Amino acid sequence: QCDIEGSAPNVTLSLTLPTNAPPLQDIVVHHCVTSVDPAMLLSTSAEPLHDSVYNGPYKFPFIPPSESFNLCYYTSQVPVPPILGCYQLVEEGSQIKITVNLKLHESIKNSFEYCEARIPFFNRGPIAQLEYKVSYGQLDLSREKSLLVWVIGQKFPKSLEVSLTGTVSFGTTGKEHPTDYVCTGNTAYVKLYFRIPDFTLTGCYVDQHSVQIFVPGKPKITASRELISSDYYIWNSKAPAPMVYKPLLD
Repeated sequence: QCDIEGSAPNVTLSLTLPTNAPPLQDIVVHHCVTSVDPAMLLSTSAEPLHDSVYNGPYKFPFIPPSESFNLCYYTSQVPVPPILGCYQLVEEGSQIKITVNLKLHESIKNSFEYCEARIPFFNRGPIAQLEYKVSYGQLDLSREKSLLVWVIGQKFPKSLEVSLTGTVSFGTTGKEHPTDYVCTGNTAYVKLYFRIPDFTLTGCYVDQHSVQIFVPGKPKITASRELISSDYYIWNSKAPAPMVYKPLLD
């Protein structure tokens, strides 16, 4: 967001990558960007990386709108997921047994604003009985009794590994109980939610000293970065991967 007096100020901003970091790909810019190197926009993740791929500098000259906006989007081929995990769900009669193992990769900053794993049990009745053991953090049951929330907190332990084992049984399904057309039977998942301030997987950042603003005076510039999970799923390894088909219309 740019709060600058005067009409149509010109701003140039640069994204900086660490040495040997993978290049940015699939770059899409906001319509306020006035010009960029065409090679920057042609780098796509659909093709294998090679030496000719554009690897910067990533400069964006633009005329900012008055409201907040997303200057650009990009993808990057980071080497590993930040949190590695394994989820196993096995049905034994009227009960199910679950095991969840999570490991924070050693290259990831171990300082979270929050970190939790949510384990839904949709298309079943409410959880009637729960026995569990966690190596770290705490486990909570949602109000509608269809979701386990494993609060890991702001740090992983020194081992960087946490585990959860448990046995769950269910009551009678009611109309008000949550459903999910994907999460049926053994096709279940754990979804991770986390936020790490002052960190990115790519190491990409905005150098405040590289920001150029062509207006009188010296505006105040503030830059921050953070890593936030989006759709971060760990599927049940004891079941086949889910597939969803959409009907084709002629």
